Amino acid sequence: MTWEEKYQEILARIREGGNICPIMYAVSVIGQKWKIPILWQLAKSEKPMRFSEIRKALKLTDAMLSKTLDELEEHKMIERIQYDCIPPRVEYTLSCKGKTLLPALLALRDWGAEQIREESRNCEKE
Repeated sequence: MTWEEKYQEILARIREGGNICPIMYAVSVIGQKWKIPILWQLAKSEKPMRFSEIRKALKLTDAMLSKTLDELEEHKMIERIQYDCIPPRVEYTLSCKGKTLLPALLALRDWGAEQIREESRNCEKE
């Protein structure tokens, strides 16, 4: 089952008044390989980012980035801003819902940094 199918299943259970695990819900929205790195890039940016800027920062293929951005937009984690100009210009930014994830992203970053330091200390001892 794909993350998207799992997300749709969870939404159906919510509509039916079913009991949903909050962690399973969160993982269904942001649990795919590139979603958190994309959200982190948008969070770090002081301005909306263009497709090519995100692709360059994360070294993703166009297809993978496009698919992941579409899913994040569908889950209302990001906003896609399209400008009517030639050539076409599209930018991405965190939505209000996406910004509510910032404390968790910062905590995850801090946890990761601590684990890296711990691993480094363990390697020095060996």
